Amino acid sequence: RNNWYSGQIFEDDRYRVKQASVLAARGRRALFDYNPIRRNGADPARIYRRIAQGPLLDIFLLDERSYRGPNGSNRNRSLEPDSAFLGAAQLSWLEKALASSRAVWKVVA
Repeated sequence: RNNWYSGQIFEDDRYRVKQASVLAARGRRALFDYNPIRRNGADPARIYRRIAQGPLLDIFLLDERSYRGPNGSNRNRSLEPDSAFLGAAQLSWLEKALASSRAVWKVVA
């Protein structure tokens, strides 16, 4: 079960802050504060990006947490909103970015 869904209130006494959304926002801020990555001008909270390493290599860094669907009884046996993992916008971006990349090597991470 995904216990970090938006709006979740933790019952666990190990957490002083009980709201998952507050903890997630703090984690995202720490990611940008302590890593040498620039914010996207159009969407400052966006994590996914392409990192070009010269003409031979493009790295496509994905955000596999922010856009996933809620955990449910689906168990990913069929494609439904519950089985979403990358989100429609990120998946569309990845498809277009891979198709337009001229790099010899393409790494999806």
